[in-house]
Amino acid sequence: MSALSRHIVIDAPADTVWEVIAGRFDRIGDWAAAIPASAPAVADPRLVNVAAPIAARMCDTGIKALPRVTETIVGFDATNRTLTYQATAGVPAFITTARNTWTVTALSDTRCRVDITAELTTRGMLGRLARTVILARVLRDGRHLLDDLKHYVETGTPSPRKLSRQHHVQRRPPAPTVG
Repeated sequence: MSALSRHIVIDAPADTVWEVIAGRFDRIGDWAAAIPASAPAVADPRLVNVAAPIAARMCDTGIKALPRVTETIVGFDATNRTLTYQATAGVPAFITTARNTWTVTALSDTRCRVDITAELTTRGMLGRLARTVILARVLRDGRHLLDDLKHYVETGTPSPRKLSRQHHVQRRPPAPTVG
């Protein structure tokens, strides 16, 4: 298993940030540049965490080899502002675990720290080969994800990176139709 951690300090109350992360779990596509779109999804019934306000989300990734992933909340603690979710559909068979834990900690009434820990477990030769590429992407996207969250919470608007990617996706020519 490989684990990566990142954190950022945000100039906003912890409850405000927690609402974006947990209360609007299915709307990450509104602010995260790495996720072109997201929506509520049906959770894997074996993993449903009844305490979570939203059990699962579907994320368009913008990655051709992994276009759509379903993520299900598997751990949720509103008191300590911690949630853990894992990919439950749409990942290649060589990925056995892809899990993220978010924690929001109040530093003052108007500042908080957000920590993300990503865990990735793969199997087989393909998994060992792909792990390095996947971890490099997770590392880059994790840094951008926290920057995007900070911008969104502090300004109320998506980051310039998110807006640029949305514009790029909208300008892409439609795929040719077969038939």
